[in-house]
Amino acid sequence: MEYQITEQSNWHRVVQFAVPAADVKPQLEQKYAEAMKSVRLEGFRKGKVPPGLVKKMFGKSIESEIFNGYVRQALDRLFKENTFDYLNTPYVQDLAWDEEKGLSFALHFDIRPDFQVDGYAGMQVERTLFEASDEDLEHTLADLQSRQAMIYTVEGEAQPGHFIMADLQEVDRTGVPMVGHKYENEVIWLHDDRPEITSQLAGVKAGEERRMTLQPQAETGSQEAPAEKHYLVAVREVKERRLPELDDEFAKDLGAFSSLEELKADIRARLQAQAEHQTHERFRDALADELIKQTPIEAPPSMVDNYLAMLIADVKRKSKESVDEAHLAEHYRPSAVHGVKWYLIRDRLISQQGLAVSDEELESALSAMAAAGEEGAQRAEQIRSKKEERERFRDALEDDKVYAFLSQKAKVTEVRRSLYQHHDHEHPSAQA
Repeated sequence: MEYQITEQSNWHRVVQFAVPAADVKPQLEQKYAEAMKSVRLEGFRKGKVPPGLVKKMFGKSIESEIFNGYVRQALDRLFKENTFDYLNTPYVQDLAWDEEKGLSFALHFDIRPDFQVDGYAGMQVERTLFEASDEDLEHTLADLQSRQAMIYTVEGEAQPGHFIMADLQEVDRTGVPMVGHKYENEVIWLHDDRPEITSQLAGVKAGEERRMTLQPQAETGSQEAPAEKHYLVAVREVKERRLPELDDEFAKDLGAFSSLEELKADIRARLQAQAEHQTHERFRDALADELIKQTPIEAPPSMVDNYLAMLIADVKRKSKESVDEAHLAEHYRPSAVHGVKWYLIRDRLISQQGLAVSDEELESALSAMAAAGEEGAQRAEQIRSKKEERERFRDALEDDKVYAFLSQKAKVTEVRRSLYQHHDHEHPSAQA
Protein backbone atom coordinates (compact mmCIF):
# COMPACT_ATOMS: atom_id res chain seq x y z
CA MET A 1 0.00 0.00 0.00
CA GLU A 2 1.46 3.33 -1.06
CA TYR A 3 0.30 6.81 -0.15
CA GLN A 4 0.99 10.43 -1.03
CA ILE A 5 0.20 13.46 1.14
CA THR A 6 -1.07 16.65 -0.48
CA GLU A 7 -1.20 19.94 1.45
CA GLN A 8 -4.19 22.09 0.56
CA SER A 9 -5.23 25.54 1.72
CA ASN A 10 -6.84 26.20 5.11
CA TRP A 11 -4.70 23.48 6.74
CA HIS A 12 -6.55 20.74 4.88
CA ARG A 13 -4.69 17.53 4.04
CA VAL A 14 -5.49 14.85 1.45
CA VAL A 15 -3.74 11.49 1.58
CA GLN A 16 -4.13 9.41 -1.59
CA PHE A 17 -3.74 5.64 -1.06
CA ALA A 18 -3.19 3.02 -3.75
CA VAL A 19 -3.38 -0.76 -3.23
CA PRO A 20 -2.22 -3.04 -6.08
CA ALA A 21 -4.87 -5.24 -7.66
CA ALA A 22 -2.64 -8.25 -6.98
CA ASP A 23 -3.09 -7.67 -3.24
CA VAL A 24 -6.85 -7.19 -3.34
CA LYS A 25 -7.98 -9.80 -5.87
CA PRO A 26 -7.02 -12.91 -3.85
CA GLN A 27 -8.99 -11.66 -0.86
CA LEU A 28 -12.05 -10.91 -2.99
CA GLU A 29 -11.84 -14.33 -4.68
CA GLN A 30 -11.52 -16.08 -1.32
CA LYS A 31 -14.59 -14.27 0.00
CA TYR A 32 -16.57 -15.10 -3.15
CA ALA A 33 -15.55 -18.77 -2.82
CA GLU A 34 -16.67 -18.84 0.81
CA ALA A 35 -19.97 -17.26 -0.15
CA MET A 36 -20.53 -19.80 -2.95
CA LYS A 37 -20.06 -22.69 -0.51
CA SER A 38 -22.51 -21.37 2.06
CA VAL A 39 -25.18 -19.56 0.06
CA ARG A 40 -28.56 -21.26 -0.35
CA LEU A 41 -30.75 -20.20 -3.25
CA GLU A 42 -33.96 -21.79 -4.52
CA GLY A 43 -33.34 -23.77 -7.72
CA PHE A 44 -29.66 -24.44 -6.97
CA ARG A 45 -27.95 -27.02 -4.83
CA LYS A 46 -25.79 -25.74 -1.98
CA GLY A 47 -22.42 -24.68 -3.37
CA LYS A 48 -23.61 -24.76 -6.97
CA VAL A 49 -24.87 -21.17 -7.32
CA PRO A 50 -23.16 -19.57 -10.37
CA PRO A 51 -20.27 -17.20 -9.46
CA GLY A 52 -21.81 -14.36 -11.47
CA LEU A 53 -25.03 -14.60 -9.50
CA VAL A 54 -23.14 -14.69 -6.20
CA LYS A 55 -21.25 -11.54 -7.17
CA LYS A 56 -24.48 -9.84 -8.19
CA MET A 57 -26.15 -10.72 -4.87
CA PHE A 58 -23.26 -10.29 -2.45
CA GLY A 59 -20.58 -8.38 -4.36
CA LYS A 60 -21.21 -4.98 -2.79
CA SER A 61 -21.20 -6.44 0.71
CA ILE A 62 -18.02 -8.46 0.12
CA GLU A 63 -16.21 -5.53 -1.51
CA SER A 64 -17.21 -3.23 1.31
CA GLU A 65 -15.81 -5.65 3.89
CA ILE A 66 -12.47 -6.01 2.06
CA PHE A 67 -12.12 -2.32 1.15
CA ASN A 68 -12.97 -1.15 4.68
CA GLY A 69 -10.19 -3.37 5.95
CA TYR A 70 -7.71 -1.50 3.75
CA VAL A 71 -9.09 1.83 4.93
CA ARG A 72 -8.46 0.77 8.54
CA GLN A 73 -4.93 -0.28 7.60
CA ALA A 74 -4.42 3.09 5.93
CA LEU A 75 -5.52 4.91 9.07
CA ASP A 76 -3.20 2.81 11.22
CA ARG A 77 -0.23 3.60 8.96
CA LEU A 78 -1.11 7.26 8.85
CA PHE A 79 -1.21 7.50 12.65
CA LYS A 80 1.99 5.49 13.16
CA GLU A 81 4.16 7.04 10.45
CA ASN A 82 3.13 10.72 10.84
CA THR A 83 2.69 13.20 13.65
CA PHE A 84 -0.28 15.20 12.42
CA ASP A 85 -2.15 17.24 15.02
CA TYR A 86 -5.59 16.19 13.77
CA LEU A 87 -8.57 18.52 14.18
CA ASN A 88 -11.11 16.00 12.92
CA THR A 89 -11.38 12.29 12.19
CA PRO A 90 -10.13 11.50 8.66
CA TYR A 91 -12.94 10.65 6.23
CA VAL A 92 -12.87 8.67 2.98
CA GLN A 93 -13.57 10.08 -0.46
CA ASP A 94 -13.09 8.89 -4.06
CA LEU A 95 -12.95 5.18 -3.25
CA ALA A 96 -12.58 3.24 -6.52
CA TRP A 97 -11.81 -0.35 -7.51
CA ASP A 98 -10.39 -1.40 -10.85
CA GLU A 99 -9.39 -5.01 -11.55
CA GLU A 100 -6.31 -3.78 -13.43
CA LYS A 101 -5.30 -0.64 -11.48
CA GLY A 102 -6.34 -1.84 -8.05
CA LEU A 103 -7.98 -0.06 -5.12
CA SER A 104 -7.62 3.70 -4.57
CA PHE A 105 -9.11 6.10 -2.05
CA ALA A 106 -8.32 9.39 -0.34
CA LEU A 107 -8.37 10.32 3.34
CA HIS A 108 -9.29 13.94 4.08
CA PHE A 109 -8.69 15.78 7.35
CA ASP A 110 -7.67 19.13 8.83
CA ILE A 111 -4.66 19.71 11.05
CA ARG A 112 -4.11 22.29 13.75
CA PRO A 113 -2.42 25.32 12.18
CA ASP A 114 1.27 25.72 12.93
CA PHE A 115 2.12 29.42 13.14
CA GLN A 116 3.65 32.11 15.31
CA VAL A 117 1.84 35.08 16.82
CA ASP A 118 4.16 38.07 16.55
CA GLY A 119 2.12 41.04 15.32
CA TYR A 120 1.14 42.40 18.72
CA ALA A 121 4.15 44.63 19.47
CA GLY A 122 3.18 48.22 18.73
CA MET A 123 -0.11 47.38 17.03
CA GLN A 124 -2.43 50.40 16.85
CA VAL A 125 -5.56 49.95 18.99
CA GLU A 126 -8.19 52.48 20.00
CA ARG A 127 -9.73 52.29 23.47
CA THR A 128 -13.13 53.95 23.72
CA LEU A 129 -13.78 55.28 27.21
CA PHE A 130 -17.54 55.29 27.63
CA GLU A 131 -18.87 57.85 30.08
CA ALA A 132 -22.22 58.19 31.79
CA SER A 133 -23.28 61.77 31.03
CA ASP A 134 -26.21 63.93 32.10
CA GLU A 135 -27.62 63.30 28.63
CA ASP A 136 -27.62 59.55 29.34
CA LEU A 137 -29.45 60.20 32.59
CA GLU A 138 -32.09 62.30 30.84
CA HIS A 139 -32.64 59.71 28.13
CA THR A 140 -32.97 56.94 30.69
CA LEU A 141 -35.52 58.95 32.66
CA ALA A 142 -37.42 59.70 29.46
CA ASP A 143 -37.46 56.00 28.62
CA LEU A 144 -38.82 55.13 32.08
CA GLN A 145 -41.36 57.93 31.80
CA SER A 146 -42.50 56.60 28.42
CA ARG A 147 -42.95 53.09 29.82
CA GLN A 148 -45.20 54.43 32.59
CA ALA A 149 -47.41 56.44 30.23
CA MET A 150 -51.19 55.97 30.47
CA ILE A 151 -53.75 55.94 27.65
CA TYR A 152 -56.75 58.28 27.96
CA THR A 153 -59.84 58.87 25.82
CA VAL A 154 -59.97 62.21 24.03
CA GLU A 155 -63.40 63.83 23.93
CA GLY A 156 -62.54 66.47 21.35
CA GLU A 157 -60.73 66.53 18.01
CA ALA A 158 -57.82 64.28 17.11
CA GLN A 159 -54.50 66.10 16.97
CA PRO A 160 -50.92 65.10 16.09
CA GLY A 161 -49.72 62.70 18.77
CA HIS A 162 -53.16 61.15 19.26
CA PHE A 163 -54.24 57.61 18.32
CA ILE A 164 -57.40 56.90 16.34
CA MET A 165 -59.26 53.62 16.81
CA ALA A 166 -61.22 53.11 13.60
CA ASP A 167 -62.73 50.77 11.02
CA LEU A 168 -61.31 51.20 7.51
CA GLN A 169 -63.34 50.36 4.44
CA GLU A 170 -61.51 50.52 1.13
CA VAL A 171 -63.64 52.17 -1.57
CA ASP A 172 -63.26 53.02 -5.23
CA ARG A 173 -62.93 56.55 -6.59
CA THR A 174 -66.69 57.03 -6.46
CA GLY A 175 -66.97 55.88 -2.86
CA VAL A 176 -68.42 52.40 -3.54
CA PRO A 177 -67.17 49.91 -0.91
CA MET A 178 -64.86 47.13 -2.16
CA VAL A 179 -66.05 43.71 -0.95
CA GLY A 180 -63.54 41.92 1.31
CA HIS A 181 -61.50 45.05 1.96
CA LYS A 182 -62.79 46.10 5.37
CA TYR A 183 -60.36 46.34 8.30
CA GLU A 184 -61.85 46.67 11.78
CA ASN A 185 -60.37 48.06 14.99
CA GLU A 186 -57.29 49.51 13.31
CA VAL A 187 -55.01 51.84 15.30
CA ILE A 188 -53.80 54.91 13.42
CA TRP A 189 -51.12 57.10 15.01
CA LEU A 190 -51.23 60.73 13.99
CA HIS A 191 -47.64 61.87 13.89
CA ASP A 192 -45.61 64.63 12.26
CA ASP A 193 -43.51 61.95 10.55
CA ARG A 194 -46.66 60.70 8.79
CA PRO A 195 -48.00 63.91 7.19
CA GLU A 196 -49.98 62.11 4.48
CA ILE A 197 -52.20 60.46 7.10
CA THR A 198 -52.07 63.10 9.82
CA SER A 199 -53.13 65.97 7.52
CA GLN A 200 -56.24 64.07 6.40
CA LEU A 201 -57.42 62.85 9.81
CA ALA A 202 -56.47 65.74 12.11
CA GLY A 203 -59.59 67.27 13.65
CA VAL A 204 -61.78 64.18 13.38
CA LYS A 205 -63.90 63.15 16.40
CA ALA A 206 -65.22 59.84 17.72
CA GLY A 207 -68.33 58.77 15.78
CA GLU A 208 -67.36 60.68 12.63
CA GLU A 209 -66.39 59.35 9.20
CA ARG A 210 -63.80 60.79 6.86
CA ARG A 211 -62.43 59.91 3.43
CA MET A 212 -58.68 59.28 3.19
CA THR A 213 -56.51 58.81 0.10
CA LEU A 214 -53.09 57.17 0.24
CA GLN A 215 -50.37 56.75 -2.38
CA PRO A 216 -48.75 53.29 -1.99
CA GLN A 217 -45.02 53.00 -2.55
CA ALA A 218 -43.85 51.65 -5.89
CA GLU A 219 -42.41 48.15 -5.93
CA THR A 220 -38.65 47.83 -6.12
CA GLY A 221 -37.48 48.23 -9.72
CA SER A 222 -40.87 49.41 -10.95
CA GLN A 223 -41.02 52.64 -12.98
CA GLU A 224 -44.77 53.08 -12.60
CA ALA A 225 -46.42 54.57 -9.54
CA PRO A 226 -49.18 52.30 -8.14
CA ALA A 227 -52.77 53.50 -8.16
CA GLU A 228 -54.02 55.54 -5.21
CA LYS A 229 -56.05 53.78 -2.53
CA HIS A 230 -59.18 55.32 -1.06
CA TYR A 231 -60.62 54.57 2.37
CA LEU A 232 -63.66 55.50 4.40
CA VAL A 233 -62.44 55.88 8.00
CA ALA A 234 -65.14 55.34 10.66
CA VAL A 235 -63.69 56.64 13.93
CA ARG A 236 -64.57 54.65 17.05
CA GLU A 237 -62.40 56.47 19.60
CA VAL A 238 -59.62 59.02 19.87
CA LYS A 239 -56.91 58.24 22.41
CA GLU A 240 -53.89 60.05 23.77
CA ARG A 241 -50.83 58.87 25.65
CA ARG A 242 -50.01 60.98 28.72
CA LEU A 243 -46.62 60.89 30.38
CA PRO A 244 -46.44 60.99 34.18
CA GLU A 245 -44.73 63.88 35.90
CA LEU A 246 -41.10 63.32 36.86
CA ASP A 247 -41.47 63.79 40.61
CA ASP A 248 -41.11 61.90 43.86
CA GLU A 249 -44.38 60.02 43.29
CA PHE A 250 -43.06 58.80 39.93
CA ALA A 251 -39.92 57.47 41.67
CA LYS A 252 -41.97 55.72 44.36
CA ASP A 253 -44.12 53.99 41.73
CA LEU A 254 -40.99 52.41 40.23
CA GLY A 255 -39.91 50.59 43.38
CA ALA A 256 -37.82 51.15 46.48
CA PHE A 257 -37.16 54.84 45.91
CA SER A 258 -38.32 57.56 48.29
CA SER A 259 -37.58 60.49 45.99
CA LEU A 260 -36.73 61.45 42.43
CA GLU A 261 -33.16 62.27 43.50
CA GLU A 262 -32.75 58.76 44.90
CA LEU A 263 -33.97 57.33 41.59
CA LYS A 264 -31.52 59.51 39.69
CA ALA A 265 -28.67 58.35 41.92
CA ASP A 266 -29.57 54.74 41.22
CA ILE A 267 -29.69 55.37 37.46
CA ARG A 268 -26.31 57.14 37.55
CA ALA A 269 -24.77 54.15 39.34
CA ARG A 270 -26.20 51.73 36.80
CA LEU A 271 -25.07 53.89 33.89
CA GLN A 272 -21.58 54.14 35.33
CA ALA A 273 -21.40 50.35 35.69
CA GLN A 274 -22.58 49.93 32.14
CA ALA A 275 -20.05 52.48 30.88
CA GLU A 276 -17.23 50.60 32.59
CA HIS A 277 -18.46 47.28 31.19
CA GLN A 278 -18.70 48.70 27.67
CA THR A 279 -15.20 50.18 27.95
CA HIS A 280 -13.78 46.87 29.12
CA GLU A 281 -15.51 44.65 26.55
CA ARG A 282 -15.03 46.93 23.54
CA PHE A 283 -11.33 47.31 24.27
CA ARG A 284 -10.93 43.54 24.39
CA ASP A 285 -12.79 43.24 21.08
CA ALA A 286 -10.51 45.89 19.56
CA LEU A 287 -7.37 44.07 20.73
CA ALA A 288 -8.59 40.74 19.33
CA ASP A 289 -9.72 42.26 16.03
CA GLU A 290 -6.41 44.00 15.46
CA LEU A 291 -4.33 40.93 16.31
CA ILE A 292 -6.42 38.85 13.89
CA LYS A 293 -5.58 41.43 11.19
CA GLN A 294 -1.90 41.19 12.08
CA THR A 295 -1.84 37.37 11.98
CA PRO A 296 -2.15 35.84 8.50
CA ILE A 297 -3.87 32.58 9.36
CA GLU A 298 -6.62 30.65 7.60
CA ALA A 299 -9.42 28.99 9.54
CA PRO A 300 -9.57 25.19 9.05
CA PRO A 301 -12.92 24.24 7.41
CA SER A 302 -13.77 21.56 9.98
CA MET A 303 -13.46 24.07 12.84
CA VAL A 304 -15.59 26.62 11.00
CA ASP A 305 -18.24 23.98 10.30
CA ASN A 306 -18.29 22.89 13.95
CA TYR A 307 -18.54 26.51 15.10
CA LEU A 308 -21.42 27.11 12.68
CA ALA A 309 -23.18 23.94 13.83
CA MET A 310 -23.09 25.17 17.44
CA LEU A 311 -24.38 28.62 16.46
CA ILE A 312 -27.23 27.17 14.38
CA ALA A 313 -28.15 24.68 17.12
CA ASP A 314 -28.34 27.56 19.59
CA VAL A 315 -30.58 29.58 17.27
CA LYS A 316 -32.85 26.58 16.67
CA ARG A 317 -33.10 25.91 20.39
CA LYS A 318 -34.17 29.49 21.11
CA SER A 319 -36.48 29.89 18.10
CA LYS A 320 -40.13 28.85 18.29
CA GLU A 321 -40.36 28.73 14.50
CA SER A 322 -38.57 26.65 11.88
CA VAL A 323 -35.29 28.14 10.68
CA ASP A 324 -33.53 28.13 7.32
CA GLU A 325 -30.23 26.45 8.21
CA ALA A 326 -28.62 27.29 4.86
CA HIS A 327 -29.45 30.98 5.31
CA LEU A 328 -28.19 30.93 8.90
CA ALA A 329 -24.95 29.26 7.83
CA GLU A 330 -24.35 31.93 5.20
CA HIS A 331 -25.22 34.72 7.64
CA TYR A 332 -23.04 33.46 10.48
CA ARG A 333 -20.06 32.16 8.46
CA PRO A 334 -18.01 35.41 8.80
CA SER A 335 -18.58 35.33 12.56
CA ALA A 336 -17.57 31.66 12.65
CA VAL A 337 -14.35 32.33 10.72
CA HIS A 338 -13.54 35.26 13.05
CA GLY A 339 -14.27 33.16 16.15
CA VAL A 340 -12.12 30.25 14.97
CA LYS A 341 -9.19 32.53 14.11
CA TRP A 342 -9.30 34.18 17.52
CA TYR A 343 -9.52 30.80 19.27
CA LEU A 344 -6.40 29.57 17.46
CA ILE A 345 -4.46 32.82 17.97
CA ARG A 346 -5.37 33.00 21.66
CA ASP A 347 -4.39 29.36 22.17
CA ARG A 348 -1.05 29.82 20.44
CA LEU A 349 -0.30 33.07 22.30
CA ILE A 350 -0.93 31.36 25.64
CA SER A 351 1.55 28.65 24.64
CA GLN A 352 4.18 31.07 23.30
CA GLN A 353 4.11 33.48 26.23
CA GLY A 354 3.50 31.02 29.06
CA LEU A 355 0.11 32.52 29.93
CA ALA A 356 -1.55 29.26 30.97
CA VAL A 357 -3.26 29.34 34.39
CA SER A 358 -1.85 26.71 36.78
CA ASP A 359 -3.92 24.81 39.35
CA GLU A 360 -2.27 26.91 42.06
CA GLU A 361 -3.32 30.16 40.36
CA LEU A 362 -6.82 28.78 39.89
CA GLU A 363 -7.14 27.90 43.56
CA SER A 364 -5.72 31.28 44.61
CA ALA A 365 -8.36 33.07 42.52
CA LEU A 366 -11.13 30.90 43.98
CA SER A 367 -9.89 31.61 47.53
CA ALA A 368 -9.95 35.35 46.82
CA MET A 369 -13.50 34.99 45.48
CA ALA A 370 -14.61 33.07 48.59
CA ALA A 371 -13.07 35.67 50.90
CA ALA A 372 -15.12 38.46 49.29
CA GLY A 373 -18.35 37.43 51.02
CA GLU A 374 -21.04 34.79 51.32
CA GLU A 375 -22.13 35.08 47.71
CA GLY A 376 -18.53 34.75 46.54
CA ALA A 377 -17.97 31.74 48.77
CA GLN A 378 -21.01 29.98 47.32
CA ARG A 379 -19.87 30.72 43.79
CA ALA A 380 -16.35 29.46 44.51
CA GLU A 381 -17.70 26.23 45.94
CA GLN A 382 -19.91 25.76 42.88
CA ILE A 383 -16.88 26.19 40.59
CA ARG A 384 -14.78 23.77 42.64
CA SER A 385 -17.47 21.08 42.56
CA LYS A 386 -17.76 20.78 38.78
CA LYS A 387 -14.95 20.14 36.31
CA GLU A 388 -16.71 22.07 33.51
CA GLU A 389 -17.11 25.10 35.79
CA ARG A 390 -13.44 24.95 36.81
CA GLU A 391 -12.26 24.86 33.22
CA ARG A 392 -14.59 27.70 32.27
CA PHE A 393 -13.19 29.74 35.16
CA ARG A 394 -9.65 28.85 34.08
CA ASP A 395 -10.46 30.08 30.55
CA ALA A 396 -11.70 33.38 31.98
CA LEU A 397 -8.49 33.82 33.99
CA GLU A 398 -6.42 33.05 30.90
CA ASP A 399 -8.45 35.64 28.98
CA ASP A 400 -7.46 38.18 31.61
CA LYS A 401 -3.80 37.27 31.11
CA VAL A 402 -4.02 37.37 27.31
CA TYR A 403 -5.71 40.77 27.15
CA ALA A 404 -3.42 42.25 29.81
CA PHE A 405 -0.40 41.09 27.78
CA LEU A 406 -1.79 42.54 24.54
CA SER A 407 -2.72 45.80 26.25
CA GLN A 408 0.88 46.22 27.44
CA LYS A 409 2.33 45.49 24.00
CA ALA A 410 -0.11 47.55 21.89
CA LYS A 411 0.09 51.25 21.14
CA VAL A 412 -3.21 52.43 22.59
CA THR A 413 -4.98 55.71 21.86
CA GLU A 414 -8.02 56.74 23.87
CA VAL A 415 -11.22 58.51 22.86
CA ARG A 416 -14.13 59.48 25.07
CA ARG A 417 -17.71 58.83 24.18
CA SER A 418 -21.10 59.13 25.82
CA LEU A 419 -23.14 55.99 26.28
CA TYR A 420 -25.98 57.69 24.43
CA GLN A 421 -23.75 58.08 21.38
CA HIS A 422 -23.22 54.33 21.29
CA HIS A 423 -25.70 53.24 18.62
CA ASP A 424 -26.57 49.82 20.07
CA HIS A 425 -26.70 51.00 23.68
CA GLU A 426 -29.77 50.16 25.74
CA HIS A 427 -30.30 52.26 28.82
CA PRO A 428 -30.60 50.25 32.03
CA SER A 429 -33.97 50.21 33.68
CA ALA A 430 -34.31 51.28 37.27
CA GLN A 431 -36.51 48.23 37.79
CA ALA A 432 -34.18 45.39 38.73
